[in-house]
Amino acid sequence: MLNKNFKNKIGWKLFALFTVVRGYNILMLILAMYFTAYFIFSSDTTLFDFVKSNKIHLIILASALTVAAGYIINNFYDAQKDQLGRPVMTYISRFVSQEFKLNVYLLLNFLSLLTALIASWRVALFFVVYQILVWFYSHKLSKIVFLNNISHTILSLFPFLALLLYYNNHAPVIFLHGFFLGGLLLIADLSKDLLTQKADLIYNYKTLVTVYGTQTSKIVISIFIMIIISLGIFMQNIEKLGHMRLYFLLMTVALFFLSIIIWFIHSKVEYLLYQYAIKTLLGIGVISIAWIKINPLDLQKFFIIN
Repeated sequence: MLNKNFKNKIGWKLFALFTVVRGYNILMLILAMYFTAYFIFSSDTTLFDFVKSNKIHLIILASALTVAAGYIINNFYDAQKDQLGRPVMTYISRFVSQEFKLNVYLLLNFLSLLTALIASWRVALFFVVYQILVWFYSHKLSKIVFLNNISHTILSLFPFLALLLYYNNHAPVIFLHGFFLGGLLLIADLSKDLLTQKADLIYNYKTLVTVYGTQTSKIVISIFIMIIISLGIFMQNIEKLGHMRLYFLLMTVALFFLSIIIWFIHSKVEYLLYQYAIKTLLGIGVISIAWIKINPLDLQKFFIIN
């Protein structure tokens, strides 16, 4: 009986920890980095040669560990606010103490640096800077109006900067793709502030919504959506993107409707569904990266060649 209770306790702790580190987001990050590394940066490399590249696996693992640690420290500082903003996640995370979270945060950062050091001392130095910036965001920047959204977006793209530096590829299309992805992440973060505005007001978090109001926030989100739509239309004409241009066509249509829908939503549930819609578009975008190298109508030929 005691053994069963112990196993249940460990199981709940692991589940709570998975929730705190946003396990789904980490898995999506790993997938996005592998797809980006292979289909964008290694467009002329065979799958076999790519798999043999140990340094890529180490960079992606170090990124995943650092981001997971970042979610933990962010949860550590936002524990009180999350009781209102994310009650379900707070209920689950109660199975792990604040001290335990802090210890896991330090352990994940250590493992991340160790992994990066195996790759090279330059990679390790990059992740030292990344970890400091993540901590600074959670401790200070997350409470400064609009700067919190910008810094969160930039830090979300930091792992892809590691890939950019590793491959030393500065093709304009890569920066355009990064800007498009960054715009979507920024829109998702701004819409999240609409969802958590009540908790932000109570705990005095300076967000665009709490400082300038809901209407202004919706105007800003709509402006960014229009900018991303314009970029998406431009990206449809880039031959190098292959069949991924279909994704940008889909995005322009979906974002156009989202720019209208945002003016008709008001409840917490509606804001939550709106944010899920944007995250779904991001998820589809990750999978669509494969279209750069693969013709979805001719998959059999791709597998024979590779």
